[in-house]
Order: sequence, then C-alpha cells, then structure tokens
Amino acid sequence: MGPFPPPPPRPPRQRGWFARQSEGVRITIIGAVIAGVFSLGGAVLTAALTDRGDDPSDAKPSARPSPTVTTGPSAPTTTASEPPSQVSSDSPASPPEESGESGESGEPSADESAPPADRAYEVFYDKQTMSLGLPPGSDLGTIDFDAPGTHRYTADEWKALAEKADGDGAPVEADLTYRHYFNGFLTLQNGRNAAQLQPTDPSEKAEDCARAARVGGFTEVKMHEWDLPAKTVLCVVTDKGNIARVVVTGFIGGNSDEIGEPPTQIGLRVTLWKPRG
Repeated sequence: MGPFPPPPPRPPRQRGWFARQSEGVRITIIGAVIAGVFSLGGAVLTAALTDRGDDPSDAKPSARPSPTVTTGPSAPTTTASEPPSQVSSDSPASPPEESGESGESGEPSADESAPPADRAYEVFYDKQTMSLGLPPGSDLGTIDFDAPGTHRYTADEWKALAEKADGDGAPVEADLTYRHYFNGFLTLQNGRNAAQLQPTDPSEKAEDCARAARVGGFTEVKMHEWDLPAKTVLCVVTDKGNIARVVVTGFIGGNSDEIGEPPTQIGLRVTLWKPRG
C-alpha cells in the first residue's frame, strides 16, 4: 500500500456574532457589560444596607415625593394617585393679612404707636378761679400756678428770695408777679415761657396751649395802660414743666380812663396740665 492520501481540507470555521463585529463595537459592548455589572452590584449593596436599617451616604432618595396622608376623623385616606389639590386638611386656612399702615413685620408704625397729642398731658386742676392783687407801695403780689397759690411780699422779702434762688441755681416759685402801684407791671418770671393769645382763640387743648407757650412772646405787660383786655388767654410753661391756660376774666378797681390807675385785682380762670408719666 502506498502512502495515505492527504485529509480533505476543513471547511472554514464560522465566526460568531461578536467576532464578526468591528473592534470599536466590541470595545463598546465590553464597556457596557462592565458598567452593568457594577450598577447591579451597587443596587444589591444598597438594598442589603437598607434592609438592615443603615443609611448609606450614597443612597439617593426617590425623586418622586411621597404621597401626603391626612389624618382626622372625617378626612379620607389619600393615595399616591391623587393629585395634591385633592388632599384635604383639618387645619383652617390662614386668614389673609389685614390691610393697614403697619410695616412689613406686622408691627404698628411710629405714628400708630405714639399716643395722641391730647393724651400727652393729664389735668391737675380744671378752670380754677384765682385772683392776683396789686399791693400798695413797693410790695408785690405773686401767683404760682403749680401750687396753686398767691402770696404777697415786701420788696426786701422778694429780693432775699430772689437772691437765694439765684444762689441755688433755681428759679423762684412764683410764675407771675404784679407790682409798682402806679404802673402795675404784670411780669413773667425767669425759667418760664408764655404766649398771649387773642380772646377769640377757641382751643382749650393742652397740646395747643403748650405749643403756643413754647413759641413764647409774652414777658411783661403794663396794666396802667390796660393792655391786657378781659378774655385774653395766657399759655404758660411753668418752671415745673406744667402747662397753664390762664384766662383773664375781669378786673376790680382801677380806672381805665385815667393814666396811672391800673386794676387792683386781676380775675383769672386757670387750667393746669401735667405731662403724663
């Protein structure tokens, strides 16, 4: 027998689907498989930790909000399929903010918090009848609205009293003095402020009188010229900071037709207010 005949040639081996792909496609497929394996492993790890009650820092909360469940005797139980507008609530809706002049913080404005002007003072006495006399010679009469009270001094007594007050750095107690029989000087003492108002001034409010008195203008009047007619109003800020509204009600004695004969008494009606607080 001769040598064996050569074996018939093998048919070409068929390549699988993966082998038939280009190199770039094969790399992409391999990368996707690896990424999938890691994602699956992370999901399994997260599920395992969650089952144990752990809270891994890389566990992401669900982007979908949990449904709101309302509790209460009459509130129906809601499900995740219900839209938020259908969820009922037992709590009453917040009332709308009332309009007004309050600030953004809800606090009252400065104008609302401040007390009205006529409440800044309180009445100490109301429409008290008084009379200021003109003594003869060099004596003088005084009136103190804060007390209230009147007093008569000799010239020497008044001088000593004024010197003592000056040494103490305080004004004398009297608000007005009436002196010099021939001239009849009605004088406002130092440490006060006063205004002479027209008889037709209608206001009887403390704040109006205080405002007028602080503007001032009245210091002295010569009563022998009868320059202070009846119904004139004097508004005075006293040395104690009180407000006196003094109405001239009339005169006794004297002669308005003769020079050098001032009234021997000036009738007054006085209301005194003290600052609150």
